[in-house]
Amino acid sequence: MDDLLREFLAETGEHLDVVDVELVRFQREPNNEAILRNIFRLVHTIKGTCGFLGLPRLEALAHAAETLMAGSATAWRSRATP
Repeated sequence: MDDLLREFLAETGEHLDVVDVELVRFQREPNNEAILRNIFRLVHTIKGTCGFLGLPRLEALAHAAETLMAGSATAWRSRATP
């Protein structure tokens, strides 16, 4: 395994650990848009790195997660606005 892929795996693991923690926080604080933005940013970073490294199946998975997060953000905003 080359160094770039090894670094990607380590960094992505760290990002997913943070996403896991943030999802639990968001369950407790569903009105906290900063948490949602952070999750989206982390997933977006994973998706972009997958594209850069030529990992299309992982990129598609990350894209689906990003799309899900975008839908959640839209639903959150519509609920938060009177």
